[in-house]
Amino acid sequence: MVALIAIASFVSLKSFNELRKGLSEITENDLPIVIAGSSLNQISADLASFGHNLLSSDSKGTRQTVLLRLKDQVTWLEEILEELGKATPPSEDLQRLVLLKSTLVANLHSVAELVSVRSINKSATKSVVRKALELNQQLLQFNETLLTDQKGITLAIHNWTGTFGAGLLLIPTAASIDHQFPLQEISTTFRHYIVQLSSMSSTFPPGLQVKARLLLKQLETLGYGESGIFDLRAHALYLDDSVQGTVSQNKVVADRFVASASSLTRKLQLRITLRGSELDRESQERSTLFLMMSLLSSIGVILVFFYINRSVVHRLVTLSQTMVYHATGMRRKIAATGNDEITDMTKAFKYFVDVIDKREDELQDAKNLAEKADKAKSQFLAAASHDLRQPLHAIGLFAATLVGLNHNKKTKPIVENIERSIDHMNDLFDSILDYSQLEAGELSPDLKVFNLSPLLAMLETDFAAEAKDKGLVLGIDKADYWVRSEALLLDRILRNLLTNAIRYTESGRVSLRLERVDESAVRITVSDTGRGIPADKQGKIFQEFYRNGAKMEKGLGLGLAIAQQMAKLLESQVLIHSVVGKGSDFSIKVPEGIPDAKDIDVTLKQTSPANATLLTDQLVIVLDDDPQILKATAGLLERWGCLVISAGNKGAILADLKVQNRQPLAYIVDYQLDDSETGIDVLCNLLEGDLTSRGIIISGNTDPTIEQRAKEAGFSFFSKPLRPAKLATYLRHLARKI
Repeated sequence: MVALIAIASFVSLKSFNELRKGLSEITENDLPIVIAGSSLNQISADLASFGHNLLSSDSKGTRQTVLLRLKDQVTWLEEILEELGKATPPSEDLQRLVLLKSTLVANLHSVAELVSVRSINKSATKSVVRKALELNQQLLQFNETLLTDQKGITLAIHNWTGTFGAGLLLIPTAASIDHQFPLQEISTTFRHYIVQLSSMSSTFPPGLQVKARLLLKQLETLGYGESGIFDLRAHALYLDDSVQGTVSQNKVVADRFVASASSLTRKLQLRITLRGSELDRESQERSTLFLMMSLLSSIGVILVFFYINRSVVHRLVTLSQTMVYHATGMRRKIAATGNDEITDMTKAFKYFVDVIDKREDELQDAKNLAEKADKAKSQFLAAASHDLRQPLHAIGLFAATLVGLNHNKKTKPIVENIERSIDHMNDLFDSILDYSQLEAGELSPDLKVFNLSPLLAMLETDFAAEAKDKGLVLGIDKADYWVRSEALLLDRILRNLLTNAIRYTESGRVSLRLERVDESAVRITVSDTGRGIPADKQGKIFQEFYRNGAKMEKGLGLGLAIAQQMAKLLESQVLIHSVVGKGSDFSIKVPEGIPDAKDIDVTLKQTSPANATLLTDQLVIVLDDDPQILKATAGLLERWGCLVISAGNKGAILADLKVQNRQPLAYIVDYQLDDSETGIDVLCNLLEGDLTSRGIIISGNTDPTIEQRAKEAGFSFFSKPLRPAKLATYLRHLARKI
């Protein structure tokens, strides 16, 4: 019995020592590694946010604060990586983290440097504009003095100062240009003015020539001096593209860093899980062996067994199982009572679990904060788009009125550039709005059966001028297909594809083709004869903010990304086939639909120049609480030949209508009025019993329910900023029905 007791005791002690050794290895080696891995996850999430923090830091002090925080995070990261390198065998994940860390930090410093240089450029640009204003005051004094002293050459002085003022006006204009091409056009015009002014001043008396040339020298310095506005603005545009490109690259590197950190942490957690399982298995085996020996021993051996099993083995098994539970994501209460080594190990494990729980809570808080920030960004983009559409709507209407006026060779290009810039801003706002709505999950398709012909006709009207300006042939099929889809989403997809095709095609043709496939679907393909896309870049073009070309090219790089996300909402996708040097094909499949009587709606037909007189003497009512928009809309309609009644409230409209003994062609009403009523409520009141007039709701609000409510009430809906050509087409359509 004594021998059995001795053997049992020896086996128990040996098992205990082996288990304690295994648990000590976990406590001393594995637990610090997993804690370091958890800290690594937190740091990687923090580093991923520094790019946007630097991008939004306008002041030097803010940037320095962000860089100091970045330095602390990098120091902590390097310590963790060094600890992991000492405690774990070399791995690809760890090596990748070291390389990505260096790249990420370098990119962040590049962003900081670019933002700093951009800030200096902005200050220099403001200084040039301020000097231009000062020079304008000198010009006014010069003009006033000369018109008094030089009466014999009044006309020459007036022409010279007028040309000088036109050239001076180009300084602040160039300071606000956001694209390289119009900046080059303004620079060319400015240089033409300099040459013309120099030639004109040569006819002045000698004393007057000196004064005129001193002013001309100042003007030329503002434009082409060492810190001239054109070099400053060109550099600013380059900096903006460089900053955006570096931030985008940094996001990719940050995402890879976070992924590598998560992968390494998972592997470390798996390691401790396997080790815990191994210890559990060993403890079970030792317990079985000890039980068999105890059955052959005396009561004393049994008592020793129960003592050791209850006091040592059971506690070790419980601790081992608790480790396995926690390693697999489950939770179990950790009891740390007593005053021995097992208690010490249990307390150490409890401390480890508490640290992990705290890190996970911090990571969850960081995730929630990121999601909240992302939602706030989407809300901001939508709100900013709405607030900016109102003045842009008015500018577009005034610009459309200017286009119809007679212009000389100097003013006509400027007016055309204004119109093109407004169209470009409209496209940018549409992209920003689409992007914010997609990110916020606010877009959901309302599938209906409709005919593609009106949509294709409108696309041809809207893109014909843009294609002609680039010398391209635009071809859009007129096939009569009925499809089941969301008209607004499909229209937006095709517009983005056509815009992209025209932008990257220098010569040749852009076409939109339709063909029936699979006996139940229609494939719509947008083709171009542009530069083509290399095979290694075709997978990137649908990424946000990616542009296939030079950094100076127009656009946000959102068009194809938005088109692909909208296609997914329609349970489809945009496919690409491209050959470098020959062109690209972008296609999407849309299910065919069977039209019903209720699905057939009145469609807009394309108008020809012969229909230009349809609006002559047609009565149109305009209601808008914004005086500028009211004036611009009325002026545009009057230029088209319409008789216009415009007012800021319903009462004034009703008073004017009593004087007219005729039915209006249309009512154009803003949705958001100062009164308690909406534009839809006002139209329902005005059109009660009027079956011939049509109501038109115009709104810059991004809420999709507004358009739905307007159409349910029987009214047409247009979004701000309104394209004048689209409004003219619709009004002519109404006029033909009378």
